[in-house]
Amino acid sequence: LGGGAGWMIRRFGLAANSIRAAEVVTADGRQIRADADSEPELFWALRGGGGSFGIVTALELELFPVGELYAGVLFWPQERAAEVLKAWREWTADLPEEMTSLGRLLNVPPLEEIPEPVRGRSFVVVEAVWLGDEAGGAEQLAPLRELGPEMDTFAMIPPTGLAALHMDPPQPVPGAGDGMLLGDFPAAAIDALMGAVGPATNSPLLSVEVRHLGGAAARPHAEHGCLAAIDAPYALYAVGMAADPEMKDAVSQSIVQMQTALGPWDAGRFLNFTERPGETARMFADDAYRRLREIKSKYDPDN
Repeated sequence: LGGGAGWMIRRFGLAANSIRAAEVVTADGRQIRADADSEPELFWALRGGGGSFGIVTALELELFPVGELYAGVLFWPQERAAEVLKAWREWTADLPEEMTSLGRLLNVPPLEEIPEPVRGRSFVVVEAVWLGDEAGGAEQLAPLRELGPEMDTFAMIPPTGLAALHMDPPQPVPGAGDGMLLGDFPAAAIDALMGAVGPATNSPLLSVEVRHLGGAAARPHAEHGCLAAIDAPYALYAVGMAADPEMKDAVSQSIVQMQTALGPWDAGRFLNFTERPGETARMFADDAYRRLREIKSKYDPDN
């Protein structure tokens, strides 16, 4: 769900299901190729089942003939967060699958390497990617632009440009985070989010993002891996700096408060956005979880 591949999730489906083969080192030291014809059970488990079935050393991915996309970020002062997120939520209700987006609370640290216009400031932003031309993308974005963003970075970019769209630091940063799936993101949920980590809370979180799913991501297929689809329409992830134990505790407490506040809309967990111990069985359908345990016992019985 992250990075460039994740930005096409609604149109092309789960990134894990674009994997056509994997080279794997198993617990007993074998080097094997897993694909639909060779080690198909292992191949099924690796696509969404986590990292405990073997060490993946290489992947073969299906590529799509996309030369450019219309992508960018709209920025507003974070004091407008409730207004903007509610408008974004309504905007996502009937979007074409060619549009992928997220709504985000962003607290930019005051670091010298960060550009002056955003350094040390707090924003509510909408990041989006339109799989099409500028005219079509601008037409889709018009309702959000009517809200008068302070900054608008949308332009036609190559797919490689998507890696920088989320504004993640290029170097490793000590952080702590966690997420959850949301069965819906109505106005009441947005108000609950504002009360827990909004602009008036002095939250220690750097980023709180809600990603719009649905589309291809919600459609299972027999060729997919163990996470064949995501039923929930939205996925939330929050993260903060954790340079020392005190900072980590503050971030963790804030995330727990946020998750508790959003409890009425809790639709489970997504493994990629889960960083704290939890009930793994909640992340998969019952039959998929039983099958994963059987495959685990075959390929790594001693854990």
